[in-house]
Amino acid sequence: MKEKIICLSFILLVFLFGIIINTFYNNDTNTKRYIKVTMNGAVRHSGVYFCEYGSSFAELIESAGGITERGYLPEGLDYNMPITNDIIINIPTKYYSIKKNTEGR
Repeated sequence: MKEKIICLSFILLVFLFGIIINTFYNNDTNTKRYIKVTMNGAVRHSGVYFCEYGSSFAELIESAGGITERGYLPEGLDYNMPITNDIIINIPTKYYSIKKNTEGR
């Protein structure tokens, strides 16, 4: 009988310890996590930005003031793509090529 009481007490102690650990763990996961993003290139305000973990690519471009007139983003780019790591983003500029008219020479 004494062994059963000790065994049940031990199980109860482990159970209560698990509840306490789970309570503290849940409080830590509710804090917001920020990541560092460096925006360069054809954005209005290039620099270092701190945004919430999982912010979208579109939100980052908006924080940098948007893309300049010469800025270029390829078609098919997923603007809702979440950013989850510290990253450096370089927005390229459009390059225009001028063809020389060589006919008739």
